[in-house]
Amino acid sequence: METTYREWEKRRQERGRRSPRRNNGPALGPREARRLGQLCICVVLFLVVFIGKGVFPERLEQVREDLAVLIQSDTDFRGAFAGLGKSLSEGEPVLKGLNGLWVEVFGGGGEAVQVEAAESELYRAQLAFLWGETSLAAHWLGQEDAPPAEPVEVIQPQPLPQEPAEPAVKSMPYDGPALPENATKDWYSLSALGVDETVTPALGWITSPFGWREHPVDGGEKFHNGVDLGVNMGTGVLAFAEGTVEFIGDSPIYGLYVQLSHAGGLTTFYAHCSQLLVEQGQSVLLGERIALSGDSGNATGPHLHFEMKLNGVLLDPAYYIETI
Repeated sequence: METTYREWEKRRQERGRRSPRRNNGPALGPREARRLGQLCICVVLFLVVFIGKGVFPERLEQVREDLAVLIQSDTDFRGAFAGLGKSLSEGEPVLKGLNGLWVEVFGGGGEAVQVEAAESELYRAQLAFLWGETSLAAHWLGQEDAPPAEPVEVIQPQPLPQEPAEPAVKSMPYDGPALPENATKDWYSLSALGVDETVTPALGWITSPFGWREHPVDGGEKFHNGVDLGVNMGTGVLAFAEGTVEFIGDSPIYGLYVQLSHAGGLTTFYAHCSQLLVEQGQSVLLGERIALSGDSGNATGPHLHFEMKLNGVLLDPAYYIETI
């Protein structure tokens, strides 16, 4: 039994001398080994795309020569990746471990490697590469002759064409007798006064226009301060624009009447009414019914006498209303 044991021991020692020495590097756990494998696959894929797709063709020949030299050299790939696994198992950043692997495999050129800068540039290069910005990736990888990134064209919005501003006043043609000092045939922009919306007080036909005329009751030529609109008895009279009832009254000439004040010094006057529906000082809305038409006062039949004044100057209402 003793001889057999010595022979067995001798054979075991001889086998140990013939067997290659095992690497005493750090053993990787299942999780670290899986992460290492994933990282190796990413590095290989990045190099395959980098070289095979011609991302940087001007550096392709140089990269191929460097890889050929690397393959023929005695680089300790196993030791390099074992070092990467050790750094990952110790909790070091992934980019720092990759930087160490890069130096181990490709060499540092005798220059000190700034880990923080390498991490930042490698990270930026990876992002630029993934987003298709190859010129930026080349820049962060240190390629001096990389083409500059194309500038992004900013399209400025074109301003919409502006319609010409409406004049505040237009001089209208007039060849009749001289007008009174408190009357004008000029047309004024009501929107320039702040009166943006208006309505026709009563839709009818003009039986007597603005200007000089033969008075239908008294006779003789007299100046007519407004227009007479032929309408039926009891037709609703509407507020020409939003405003305030300035005054109401009853006279032998105008019969029942009401005057409204509006923005910008504009006033409107409604006469020969059969009934008034508002009171002095009351606020009225655009198109609100303020009276009913009639033939009160000095009139020959039911109609609405409608006047407009701007700061006391009589305007021709025909410019601003609709008629039949």
